[in-house]
Amino acid sequence: MCGAEGLATFLPVAVRIQVLGSLRVWLAGAEVDLGPPGRRAVLGLLVLAGGEAMSKQELVDALWGDRPPRSAVNVLQTHVKHLRRLLEPGRPSRSGSDILPHVGGGYAVRWDAVEIDLPHVRGLVAEANDAQRDGETGRAASLFGEAVRRWHGRPLADVPLLATHPKVLALLAERRALLARYGDAMLAIGAADEVLTELVEAAADQPLDEPAQARLLRAYHRAGQRATAFRLYQDVRERLLEELGVEPGPELVAAHTALLEDGEPLPSPRPATRVPRQLPAEPPGFTGRATELSILDELAPRPGGSGGAVALAAVTGTAGAGKTALAVHWAHRVKDRFPDGQFYANLRGHSGGAPATALEVLTRFLAALEIPAERLPADTETASALYRTLMTDRKALVVLDNAVDVEQVRPLLPAGPGCLVLVTARDRMAGLVAFHGARRITLGVLDPGEALELLARLLGAERVRAEHEAAVEVTGLCAYLPLALRIAAANLADDPGNGIEDYAIELRKGNPLAALAVPGDEQIAVRTAFDLSYAALPAETRRLFRLLSLVPGNDIGVEAVEILTGSDQAGRMLDMLAGAHLVEQHAPDRYHFHDLLRRYAADRLQESPAEIGSARRRLHEWYLRGVDAAAKLLYPHMFRIPLAVPDGPVPAAPAEWLETELGSLAAVAGDAARTGPLSVAWLLSDALRGYFWMSSRQVEWRATAEAASSAAEEDGDLRARASARFSLADLGFRQGRYRKAVRDYTGALVLARRAGWVEAQAAVLGNLGCVYWQSGRLPAAAARFSRGLELSRRAGTPAGEAVALGNLGLVQWEMGDLAGAAGHYVQALRRYRGIGSRYGEAINLANLGQTQHARGRVTEAAGLLAKGLALHRDAGNRAGEAETLGRLASVYCDLGRRSDALDHAREGLRLARETGEPRGEGEALVALARVHQRSGHRQEAVRRYRQALVLLRETGDRYPEVDALIGLAGVTGDLGQARQALALADQAGYHALRRQASAAVESIRRA
Repeated sequence: MCGAEGLATFLPVAVRIQVLGSLRVWLAGAEVDLGPPGRRAVLGLLVLAGGEAMSKQELVDALWGDRPPRSAVNVLQTHVKHLRRLLEPGRPSRSGSDILPHVGGGYAVRWDAVEIDLPHVRGLVAEANDAQRDGETGRAASLFGEAVRRWHGRPLADVPLLATHPKVLALLAERRALLARYGDAMLAIGAADEVLTELVEAAADQPLDEPAQARLLRAYHRAGQRATAFRLYQDVRERLLEELGVEPGPELVAAHTALLEDGEPLPSPRPATRVPRQLPAEPPGFTGRATELSILDELAPRPGGSGGAVALAAVTGTAGAGKTALAVHWAHRVKDRFPDGQFYANLRGHSGGAPATALEVLTRFLAALEIPAERLPADTETASALYRTLMTDRKALVVLDNAVDVEQVRPLLPAGPGCLVLVTARDRMAGLVAFHGARRITLGVLDPGEALELLARLLGAERVRAEHEAAVEVTGLCAYLPLALRIAAANLADDPGNGIEDYAIELRKGNPLAALAVPGDEQIAVRTAFDLSYAALPAETRRLFRLLSLVPGNDIGVEAVEILTGSDQAGRMLDMLAGAHLVEQHAPDRYHFHDLLRRYAADRLQESPAEIGSARRRLHEWYLRGVDAAAKLLYPHMFRIPLAVPDGPVPAAPAEWLETELGSLAAVAGDAARTGPLSVAWLLSDALRGYFWMSSRQVEWRATAEAASSAAEEDGDLRARASARFSLADLGFRQGRYRKAVRDYTGALVLARRAGWVEAQAAVLGNLGCVYWQSGRLPAAAARFSRGLELSRRAGTPAGEAVALGNLGLVQWEMGDLAGAAGHYVQALRRYRGIGSRYGEAINLANLGQTQHARGRVTEAAGLLAKGLALHRDAGNRAGEAETLGRLASVYCDLGRRSDALDHAREGLRLARETGEPRGEGEALVALARVHQRSGHRQEAVRRYRQALVLLRETGDRYPEVDALIGLAGVTGDLGQARQALALADQAGYHALRRQASAAVESIRRA
């Protein structure tokens, strides 16, 4: 490799990359803004490739699936170009990249040229495993703990496009296994108190995983928290009975028995490495408010102070008085007194749209506290409890801006005595003062001297001194209200040729009501200032400003404004409005209103009802077309209601578009449910279901699904009601709330039947069957798959028949009905061959081969599996190839071909690890362990079985777990393991495995 010699030169590591959590990059110690989600996804994929090159086609497939836009390669190359500029700012323009080189028609991130957290963590885990094998449990616990602390949440948590990528899912399983090993090691050295927080997190993440719950129960017991341990056992037992219909298994029962045979607060959560810093930028030219600032200063903790109860302050006052400016200015002034973070949320109390929900804000706060997206609670009570727990020992500042009332604020109050909460509201917040001890600060207008000083800071002191009397008059005409003064200053700054005296004259005559009003009326002062800014705009910009009041969300992009107004000059006009301080640009090409300006725009709306209706319809249809186009690219397999609007242009980066517009889409769905058209609510929700499934955006998912349900119930449309219930059921399924999912799937099924909607019935039955199958309720799963098969036959859809037949075969295999399974696989094969699906044919050949092997037809099984393996390889299905290699290895063992068996098992494990599918890796480990077991390699077989069990328990797949337990018991002669396998097989109805486990128990007893 002579041409690679230039890459061997030493490169000092100046770039640091974090993938274990949100994707973050530091260059020479300073964090780099990577830009849009698509660019972040490209970097994330290349880092997870482990230094290996990814071809452009592989990257395109990962980013866009099987329907990439025509410009996909160009978009990809643009992302790479920008990444190179960000990571190597000093690199000559035409020189090769040392960090992100072009390799063999693709790209790679050179792991030796950057510092990446993932290999560091894996190195710690490997070192810990070695220490544990050497009997150094204390050292292993310390190393595992360091690995846990370096893991800051879900891998690539802020890149939803990759949420379901195999490598990301594999890393999630890796983290769960790490938490389990860390917990076991800490319990072994008697440090239960120190690991409780991590075990609480692991148990919350896996509410139906008995080993995780048993581990937490043992930790509470050893930490002296016996009452908590008893409550946990009762809660878990009730959950298992309600969700799965089973009693606790042997491991959980053993932990409970130890508790029966035989203090108290949880330790403080470990502080997050990443400190939240959410404050907006300081308001320019802040002036006055010395008294109010002094009061706030008294509430803030002193450096080195211990802190008492949570400090609360409520800044109240009229609109435009500068409440937000005061809160943000003071927060910046004292932020160093809050080393554990500064949190900020605009509660949208008077923004014209729907106020922010407590759950919405809690979700953002918990994400800032590095709670992974898939663990964010979907209800306010749970989210608030988790937030209070995480804030218990933090010294943090929480700014809750523009609140509606006390009820909106109450769930957002932390519990930590080192915290301070600053609320701004027009409401007097009497409940916050009376029941929570808040210090109320009522903000009036500025005094005349402060108002003049603010004007001088905004316009320049010399200009104000030159026209002092006129400036004084302007402050009075603005009623000394900060918002009015800032708008007046903006008008004067935009027209430096216009004197302050001239502007004062305009103010005096600008509103004829002013002469009749009580002097100092703030609302008139603000409206007069707005009138002057508005009147100075061109007519087309005034129209755009008025139509913006129709937007239901808190922000909007340029393209959406073009659709709303029917003008291709929206970007230019929005810039003009931002320059006049009538809208605010808060992100590139994204704008929002101050709540007073939104109301003012609505008051100015003079368009006819027909024009208003047309504008809203254009906006709704644009959002619907965009979501529909994205759905066709990102999740075309998901069943959806067809749209009655014409196809629109496909977003260049559909996942990025959905992420950017999600807040607006949810707001449109909610607005449509309240004000119509009702169909928009349920069509948007239905089209977004696939995106929510992939991205786990549970808060927005619930909001849109409930909006759809409300709209559908009001309208009475049966298909819409079925669709909304289907979405809520999928949400419950993803949350592991199987009982609720079953209830909602059943409701959706009833509605689909009443509507005569056969396709929806088949789709719901398929998902319902999967819930039962995954939770071990095999007869119930079989019944749903059978009914789905009937409906597919009635509808004449061979693909649906093939899927249902294959699923039925899997259920019968797990129930021990080998002949029935084989019959269904043969029928599925005919359907798949009839529709030309080599993918489906390969899967069912491999499944049939496995079944025939279990029936003793070893030679036939070898032929079937070999055919399936060839088809999997032709189709490029590496997961299927890995699974089939493991099955062939088992067949070769029975045929006496031990060397071939070992080669196939090892190759299957290698492929399974490359695909990043935890269950596939677990099954491959079981196959390899079985080969070692039959070859007499006892120690290696035990090691592989145990590795498999760790992975399979994390995935929650009981069938291969029981299979592995039986194998392990056979090698170790451990009667407890054999009995555990028997109990699990009994609970799930795995009849064939039950016979094997029972035989293992008897064999060990006799020995």
